[in-house]
Amino acid sequence: MVVLRPDMSEDERLAFVQKYEELLVAGGGVHVEVLNKGVLPLAYSIKKKNRAGESNTYLDGIYLVFTYFTKPESIAILGETLLTDDDVVRSSSFKIRKRKF
Repeated sequence: MVVLRPDMSEDERLAFVQKYEELLVAGGGVHVEVLNKGVLPLAYSIKKKNRAGESNTYLDGIYLVFTYFTKPESIAILGETLLTDDDVVRSSSFKIRKRKF
């Protein structure tokens, strides 16, 4: 799940999604799907500094859910890239394993 800054335009959002879809496919990801949940209020305010040193406080965010199948090594690369992106307010990723019955 990725939370983007709420003031992004539609074109910026589409460019962001395309950039990260290409990153996932280059890392071996298949069946990449993106669910745009829209602008939703955050559970708590998030204060974040960008690379220019400006501080912003976010109360809302654009929620995107990326669903994909990939190798475990590519998740670390994706996480590092998301941390350094100024458009990302918060991100989280997790693995889903098959259940053995």
